Amino acid sequence: MYKQMYYTDDLVNLTEEIVFKQLHKIIEAGEEQISLTSITVQDIAAIALNNVPPKYVCNVLDKQSFPPSLKAELESLEKFARYQVLKAIQIVQSNPHD
Repeated sequence: MYKQMYYTDDLVNLTEEIVFKQLHKIIEAGEEQISLTSITVQDIAAIALNNVPPKYVCNVLDKQSFPPSLKAELESLEKFARYQVLKAIQIVQSNPHD
């Protein structure tokens, strides 16, 4: 509600994109057999995102060309996000949201 009071179109959480990228890679590679309902995907993403630190950028230049220090941080974040997505898949498979 309050976020809508301000211009926030340039504010992006890179972690969200990373988590969904890792989820997509896992699904495409067939590493895990999961139900691809919107609820299941959202549950997996929510669990993973709650365990991965956010990384926000708001500068258009930062979103297009990451500085070297941010690139290294994002590479590390990708590995951690993958681990968290795999954990989240196991949690959702063990406790499906019906």
